[in-house]
Amino acid sequence: MPLQAIEKRSLPDDVFEQLTAEIVSGAYAPGDPIPSERELSEILGVNRHVIREAVKRLEQIGLVRGMHGGRTKVLDFRRTAGLDLLAVLAERSDATEALLPLLTDALEMRASIGADLARLCAQRAGRAVRANLVQLAEELARAGGGPELLELDQRFWQRVLDGAGNLAYQLAFNSLIRTVHAHLAFSLPWLEAELARGDFRRPIASAIAGREVELAASATREALTPPKGLERALRARRQER
Repeated sequence: MPLQAIEKRSLPDDVFEQLTAEIVSGAYAPGDPIPSERELSEILGVNRHVIREAVKRLEQIGLVRGMHGGRTKVLDFRRTAGLDLLAVLAERSDATEALLPLLTDALEMRASIGADLARLCAQRAGRAVRANLVQLAEELARAGGGPELLELDQRFWQRVLDGAGNLAYQLAFNSLIRTVHAHLAFSLPWLEAELARGDFRRPIASAIAGREVELAASATREALTPPKGLERALRARRQER
């Protein structure tokens, strides 16, 4: 997708998102210089201060590096970027097609992180957190379908995170949740199916409440592991819309 003049005036965000998409799509290869501030200002129709702010954000998330006395060059984001890039890409409304393999990867990672979180929560959580998880699982079972499921499920996992007491996992999970819930048309159907398949988090909550550490981990991994063919199914759903 070529760079376009900015029409909506959330200027630094718009410039940042366009440049991010260009870099991740391969329009600029690692080692390539991006256009100069002056060139970008002319192409995008914004002042150089806006360009400078957007490029600074690109540096912060590991997409480019300013060379002393020279041009700003593109980095290999697969080696330099973090999970914050994952969430940025997911929230681009025009990136749905590219999002599908990324969504599958994020769900796979979520299963691994979730299993360890449940293990830690079963070891460390106090009585109040453990009781609340059982209650939230029952609320999930009664909720039916729709966006309410997203809110309840996020509350459930936030309590698991509270009980696990690991800030690094909290930050990683934040990015994963933003990624997999970025597009409701895709996230709701698989979440509804996942909850039904995993008995609405009840086995996870029960294992944590009983301090059954390994059972909590295995129940979580089983519940969160994405089914085979998920990307193909999501792609077919997108074509039906």
